[in-house]
Amino acid sequence: MHIKILVSAVLGAGLTAACATAVPPAPAVLEYARQDCDAAPNLADAISLTPEKESPVHRVSTVVTSQTACLKSDGGTSPYVVYALPADRGDKTLIVGGVLEAFRIFAPAIILLDSQGQVTRAFAADEFLYRGPVYSVQFRPRETEAYILVDVDRDRVGAGYDAINVGTNTTTISTGYYASNWTTGTENHSSRTFSWEGTVLVTVNDSDTEEKPVDPA
Repeated sequence: MHIKILVSAVLGAGLTAACATAVPPAPAVLEYARQDCDAAPNLADAISLTPEKESPVHRVSTVVTSQTACLKSDGGTSPYVVYALPADRGDKTLIVGGVLEAFRIFAPAIILLDSQGQVTRAFAADEFLYRGPVYSVQFRPRETEAYILVDVDRDRVGAGYDAINVGTNTTTISTGYYASNWTTGTENHSSRTFSWEGTVLVTVNDSDTEEKPVDPA
């Protein structure tokens, strides 16, 4: 009797702790009002995309919140993230964009900069695709490019994205004499909204991980 009561108490405490620490998915943020913003991105704080060791795939994710550094422009203010391209970037292909979270997608505007912070190119809205769970662009950096500036596409904030995930589920039914498979279809509907806040994901694909160091001489 005492053992059963003790086990029940422990399980109950564990469930209570799990419920207390569970964090619900973040909603889309549709307004942004910060005014203490920079006139230009701070390149000194750029997040490095160079891995400690060469690898076929290297990922860097950044959560954008109300505390993230922000930019001031003619169009208003917006949070931003700046990344430093890998020093060895000739064999790299990058995918950059906003992650599809439970209820929201960060609305990314992707701009490439040279070493002085000048714009070399920007990606139009029709160049973005849903690559798995990331609303993103894909590109190979040019020699003149040194940084990726991820800003916010203000025109996309508030727009919705609806998806239907279709799958199948197979159940094996046995009668004792034979077995049969019963397959049913499933549909999972999801709806997300483009947001001022969310998660930025950069994936660096390396086609040559056996490179030798370059002789500075």
